[in-house]
Amino acid sequence: MESLKATTSIWKIQEVALMIKYNTAFEKTILSSFIFQPELIAKHGHSLKKEDFYLPAFANIFETIMDLEADDKPIDEEFIKGRMLAKKIFDETALLDVILANPIANIEPYVEEVKRLAQFRALHNLGVHLINEEFSEVTEAINYAEVSTKNIIDMNLSGDEFGISSLVDAPDGQTEFILKEWLPLPRGTVSLVVAPGGTGKSWTALQMALRHSRNSKLKSLVWLSEDPIYESKKRAKNICEDILHTVFDVRGVDVVSRNPIQMMQNKKFSHANFYKFRKNFAGYDLVIIDPLLAFYGGDENDNSQARAFMQPFMDWASEENICIVFLHHSKKNSEDSMRSSARGAGAFVDAARTVYQIDKIYTNKHTGVLDMDNAHMREFMLTKDNYGVIRLLNDYKVQREITPKSSARVVEVEYKYERLEMPKI
Repeated sequence: MESLKATTSIWKIQEVALMIKYNTAFEKTILSSFIFQPELIAKHGHSLKKEDFYLPAFANIFETIMDLEADDKPIDEEFIKGRMLAKKIFDETALLDVILANPIANIEPYVEEVKRLAQFRALHNLGVHLINEEFSEVTEAINYAEVSTKNIIDMNLSGDEFGISSLVDAPDGQTEFILKEWLPLPRGTVSLVVAPGGTGKSWTALQMALRHSRNSKLKSLVWLSEDPIYESKKRAKNICEDILHTVFDVRGVDVVSRNPIQMMQNKKFSHANFYKFRKNFAGYDLVIIDPLLAFYGGDENDNSQARAFMQPFMDWASEENICIVFLHHSKKNSEDSMRSSARGAGAFVDAARTVYQIDKIYTNKHTGVLDMDNAHMREFMLTKDNYGVIRLLNDYKVQREITPKSSARVVEVEYKYERLEMPKI
């Protein structure tokens, strides 16, 4: 009886060991993501092999997707079905399972896990072969094991995974910019606009979006988590009428005025929250988020958390060739220098390719005396420029009209009132 129990326990352990060597749900998610988001194939498809998939039906679907991608054909259900029927490998149930699976934007962890499990299976098969094969010499078995082990290690070391290419054969190109005539921003990356509170970040964000959508006819999104929507509408109307001198009828600009979605939870990046964010805002050419720290939700001085937060946004901008701009608070009492005064971890600035710093116009900055003739203007200082914004801006410091002169007069009255000396008693 004890022997039977022991045998049963061993069988159960072996069964569990075999179960963890594949995950068909992950395989379906990867394939579904490739079908519904073909742009992911270029980044992740070439790091996978047919042998990485446990189910032959899924392996065939993957191979068919890669063949269609190589032939520059659409990656959709009908083309996949037609190609597989021609090869006599079509499995309708398997393809339906894949189509019904939920696609996701960040499939890198799924790809890594599928490849890791494939290595487990290969290692298991090596062990079985070494036990069952009758080698005539010990050295023969050792050589076979060495070669097989190297091949198993190499399963996760594809050159395609790192995007290796000859520098000479690399394609030519140049960075695209939006808002070239006003405040240039590079496409395909993340930019940062840094300013103290009350400097006009929200006015700047709205003007960026209004100018871009008016000039390009492309959609812009501004998430102003600190302002009610009626205030944003009033400001946008003032910008159109008093600064841009146009009617307030820009349909390409959308605004969100609600609590932010925080991306860092328990010191780890929430891919679920980011996917929700990215999925809802697909199709926007310019995405402006205010303020950065409200969406961050982590330790603002932790560089590792800050980098984990910024990287998915950088990937999103790069994959869809859009502009993502974070509005960020600056440190208090920062000195006037060409170094960014962005608050918190340096990784925020390190990740951004372009950083602007906003300040008011002063007649004497050391004494804090404002230039009231230019209360509606702001100085933009380019403190980081990786892609050559300076060639369009022509200077590291420029002045731009941010608020209408009419609203600046209110600021002037308030400013003068604050500077009145109290009468002596």
